[in-house]
Amino acid sequence: MVNNIRQRAITLLVPILAITLYSCHSSKKITASPASAQAALVPDSLPPLPASEIDIPLKVAGRPMMLIADTVVPKEFTSEGWPSYLQTSCEFRYKYRFVRSGFNLSCTNNKISLQMGGSYQVAGGRCLCALGKPVSPWISGNCGFGSEPMRKVDINLSSQLTLLPNYKIRTATRLDQLKAQDKCVMSMFSMDMTQMILDSIRSSINSFCLTLDQTLAGLDFTGYLHHSAIKAWQRMPLGPYGYLVTNPQAIRIGPLNYIQDTFRINVGLTCKPQLTSESNVSSVIPSLPPLSSNIKDNGLSLYLGADYDYAFISKLLNDSLKGRSFQVKGRTVIIKNLTLKGIGHHQVELTVDFGGSRRGEVRLWGTPVLDPVKQALTIPDIRYTLDGDMMIVIARTFFKRKIRKNLQGGSYVDLAALLKANLPMLDAQLNRNLAPNLYTRGNIKELRMVGLLAGDKSLQAQLFVRADLSVTSTGLPK
Repeated sequence: MVNNIRQRAITLLVPILAITLYSCHSSKKITASPASAQAALVPDSLPPLPASEIDIPLKVAGRPMMLIADTVVPKEFTSEGWPSYLQTSCEFRYKYRFVRSGFNLSCTNNKISLQMGGSYQVAGGRCLCALGKPVSPWISGNCGFGSEPMRKVDINLSSQLTLLPNYKIRTATRLDQLKAQDKCVMSMFSMDMTQMILDSIRSSINSFCLTLDQTLAGLDFTGYLHHSAIKAWQRMPLGPYGYLVTNPQAIRIGPLNYIQDTFRINVGLTCKPQLTSESNVSSVIPSLPPLSSNIKDNGLSLYLGADYDYAFISKLLNDSLKGRSFQVKGRTVIIKNLTLKGIGHHQVELTVDFGGSRRGEVRLWGTPVLDPVKQALTIPDIRYTLDGDMMIVIARTFFKRKIRKNLQGGSYVDLAALLKANLPMLDAQLNRNLAPNLYTRGNIKELRMVGLLAGDKSLQAQLFVRADLSVTSTGLPK
């Protein structure tokens, strides 16, 4: 995503240079001052952008999670003191061991169900007592010991998962069914031990469920969330392309489901992202908004505002164009430096110093005007101070067929064609390996510029991007 945003930044800035350069073809060499140029009618400010909505389906392979769950659920439950007997009264004692098998998991809308089988073995004994003391030998019996097969039991557990607004987890885990397939009747003293064993197993499982719920409820994500909050409101550096601040306003998460061996959940974010050349960070970090379950499932509808000061844009242009050489009428021309600045009345001025076989300076100025419906960028009041043949060649080299002629003969940049030409590159940024076992898949449905305004100190631009994006994890993070 970072590279994606970087490419959008270039797409915002360089077309302005292109139309500035190429518009020289229909202009005349003049030496008028910037103040004498007729400014195009443009608003004094851009309208506020709607909030961006980002909803991403997350898919996680089930097998690694099942292996973790297998380690969480105890593999056996035993009577207290096993393998010694537990004496519950003067005349009775017993011991048991229950061993579970693997389990099947299902999850629908945050309700997790575990179905598992198991086997148990039990031994018990009776004696005669007088005055609270045994006065006869113990008469014993057992089931599932030695060559006798262990008895079978079916168990169903369920847990209702709730994600709270404070980003904590609440679970309500319970035993739904405990059913013995085989009974244990000790004929030695004609006693059916089945229900007693089931009650003991039920007590052990209920204790486990309570401990699990308490453990999950006690998990503290405060440190991690505080770190996330700092990153969400800080200006994230994008290399040479400035800084991105996310400005989250709402965070949401959908219900958890388990389909075809895959856990699926949707996460969403309402935010107002902003690109800027300013690196200053506010010392006050707001808390994260409460977590909600209001999932919209609409993919990405991203309104991206950019605000770059002219010194930053000048550096960006020099990084891309400085030192580039071109042939103009058989002579080599080398770009030495480019400077862009605001000159008031929503006009910009571009100065290009060049050397090589020809040396000199071209200074151009005018008011960049965006037609958001036609997706066209023009500078109707273009002026320059030197013959612009050389700059026409530069514009043709960079933008080829993206520059068109309108019916009146003026030049304009066909932004729709320019942005469409960059879609494969932008789509590639949505289909990436983020880390081992973690990758994204997506494609851009719509990309257009919705606003552009040249100010005295900075250039503002607005983009709209509509896309589909999903995140898939095929294993545990490494």
